[in-house]
Amino acid sequence: MIQGIYTASTSMAALAQKQEQIANNLANANSTGFKQSGLFTAAYQEYYKDDTDRVFANRDFKVDEVFIDFTEGTMRSTGNDLDMMIKGTGFFKIMADDGVRYTRNGNFSINDQGLLVMSDGSKVMGTEGFIRVEPNEKITITEMGEVIQSGYSKGFIKIVDFEKPYELRRCGNSRFAPINVEAVEHQSAGFVIRQGYLEGSNVDMIRNMVNMISAHRNYESSQKALHSQDETLDKAVNQVANIR
Repeated sequence: MIQGIYTASTSMAALAQKQEQIANNLANANSTGFKQSGLFTAAYQEYYKDDTDRVFANRDFKVDEVFIDFTEGTMRSTGNDLDMMIKGTGFFKIMADDGVRYTRNGNFSINDQGLLVMSDGSKVMGTEGFIRVEPNEKITITEMGEVIQSGYSKGFIKIVDFEKPYELRRCGNSRFAPINVEAVEHQSAGFVIRQGYLEGSNVDMIRNMVNMISAHRNYESSQKALHSQDETLDKAVNQVANIR
């Protein structure tokens, strides 16, 4: 009976974490460049170490891995010359207050120093340093990321990539950083830049809603199983033991 309570409780913990992932996906369904995440759960069974066919001695339901889905989001036209979308693989490289970060969010602007920046002031990296332009002049971005203003090149926006499958962690604001600090970035080889567009979230609303309902029902089932085991254990201790 105690094993049944333990099994139900570990299942509920894994399902609660799954619900947190789904809720975060749905909350960011309209966030530019956001990548949805999910998790794999696994059942670990420990058997008695003998040759008999006895049932398992222990069983755990645990979260095996949390993953990020890096598939490309939808293309959204904005008409803003400073909005850029990476069509294909790769990330914009930016210098934030907490260090170098990587993002698919190309919602840029120009600060007082003429630098291409994110909404929070993080600087967009070019292949030869930061991108500096004249604030009040029209900007053209080529498919290869070259910034052209008044017929002159202001540099190339740096688009980098990593070996797949990606081993990146979330840093908030649709930004990522390598899990391994020694991970080597390289120039992306399969992209084009679309000026005047942004990459929307890749959250699949219908699938996430279905998964949320399923996880909720499974959680309720595990909760009922736990209560049933608890009531049975209570009777075994307080009623059966008192029979004379």
